[in-house]
Amino acid sequence: MPRPAPWLAFLLLAACARSEDSSVVASSNDFNAVEQVRTSESDDEEIALGEWRDTLQDEFNALEFGPNGAPALFSLRCDARHSVFLQRHGGVPSGDLPTMLISVGSDTRRLAVTGGTGTVPMLRASLPPSDQMLDTLAGATTPIVIRVGDSVPLVLPPSPAIGTFLSRCQTGQTARSAPAEANAAQAAPLNAAAPANATAPAPRPQR
Repeated sequence: MPRPAPWLAFLLLAACARSEDSSVVASSNDFNAVEQVRTSESDDEEIALGEWRDTLQDEFNALEFGPNGAPALFSLRCDARHSVFLQRHGGVPSGDLPTMLISVGSDTRRLAVTGGTGTVPMLRASLPPSDQMLDTLAGATTPIVIRVGDSVPLVLPPSPAIGTFLSRCQTGQTARSAPAEANAAQAAPLNAAAPANATAPAPRPQR
């Protein structure tokens, strides 16, 4: 059998090299595509702009989050039984309601939701006062991620205000009663000293 000419062997080697280069380029393109997907997902999970603030909702204490001077994006509300409503403000979809997924670090909970009644449309989930997730929210040091169905996740910053609010909810203390009790405690020594001054004997006249 005749051997292939040297120029033919050279052409075969060059073709193999081009094939390997194209596979490397394809793999590189696939990697870049994955990185672009990851980047877009991370952009969706940026912490929302706003602040936590105490408020009242239907005469119940609530802690809401949102931009200053704008409607709230999310809120926690205490009810008469010391349970806590987790409320995602916004439109309520028609048809079957989605679930609410709450993630704090590695702790995740999926909750059923109902459409909140009132002037502000919202989706509402509920946690009983003994639920471990409330302790997780109170002591959170990492962002709190709220996902409702397929919507863009809402990423909330952790705050000591969450723990303070949940503690008041469990004890039945309101946000407005705390300053009043503190003022009463400061005034108590002054009020207690008044009777003692009133009954003090008058000084005797000097001779």
